Amino acid sequence: MKTADYEKCASRIAEALQLESGEQVLLKLDPRIFSGIVAPLQNVIRASGAHISGVILAEDTTGSSDAELACLRKAFNDADVFIWLPELHQGSRPALAKALVEWLDARRGRAVHFHWQSGSYPIGFAGLPSPDFIDRLYLAALDVSPAELETRHQKAIPVLRSGPIRVTTPEGTDITFEVGERPFCSQIGDATRARMQLARTRIDRDIELPAGVLRVAPIETSANGAVFLPVWRPVFTEGHNLFLRFINGHVAIQGANADKIDEELSAAGGDARMFREFALGFNPALKVLSEAPFIGYYGYGSGVVRLSLGDNEEMGGANRGGGVHWNFLHNATVIAGDRTVVREGNLLL
Repeated sequence: MKTADYEKCASRIAEALQLESGEQVLLKLDPRIFSGIVAPLQNVIRASGAHISGVILAEDTTGSSDAELACLRKAFNDADVFIWLPELHQGSRPALAKALVEWLDARRGRAVHFHWQSGSYPIGFAGLPSPDFIDRLYLAALDVSPAELETRHQKAIPVLRSGPIRVTTPEGTDITFEVGERPFCSQIGDATRARMQLARTRIDRDIELPAGVLRVAPIETSANGAVFLPVWRPVFTEGHNLFLRFINGHVAIQGANADKIDEELSAAGGDARMFREFALGFNPALKVLSEAPFIGYYGYGSGVVRLSLGDNEEMGGANRGGGVHWNFLHNATVIAGDRTVVREGNLLL
């Protein structure tokens, strides 16, 4: 990453937010990585007439206290905007996670997530490409405009509502579920105040950059069928050649190390074993490439499907507790009603 690249990242964050004079910005950053963005981000914030009201440093800890929570609540109550920059280990300690959720649910502010390298995942047993290669793709993904993504999402939503959704892969995935009237989260990279007026769920106020995914919490108990995963790493255990078999939204797992993964889900508690989410990527710059296959930015690439287990309160679902357990399908076919939306990883809409 060169200075100009960091400046581009900072400008895209500012463009997404359209900061207004007098707005207060709270930053979360990790000085160990991606530090080159800090100076240009400070510059674009000041140029807008807004100012940085506080900085939260990343900490690799699960420690928390009532005093810390009270302090963080005050920091958020004074903020209009929260910008979450890349971290060595992306995540939030309990007090910070709670303060952020309370702030978003109170509809007081808007947030930009700019996690960068933490959103890259290998496919199967293949390794990730070089960091430089991933950086180039992500920088290109920032250039895809909100208007372009919005057009594609608005075409897709009525199709995905038109009937049961069926997801299949050549390896054996075959699962169906229904969206019903559940709200879609359209992540197009627009974090403006005007866009926030349309927010229906918590994640509508949490804007990701790069953008591109369309997310929904389907009717959980409508999920029936199987998802095949050559490799799955939900928390600690690596499972191989797994089938996640769903009956009325509840999952049972078969395959190598399935028993250990099942123990992890039991330990997570809550709705860790419930079908959680259907997400479909639309960003053409993050499409899986045959010459360097990997999942870019949490599955936001064109034609990538993300299915997951666990808590889905943030997007208007019924599951509570159990954490979030993602998996990705890069070569899926998606049919909604009688319309083919994706064919073997290629988005058709």
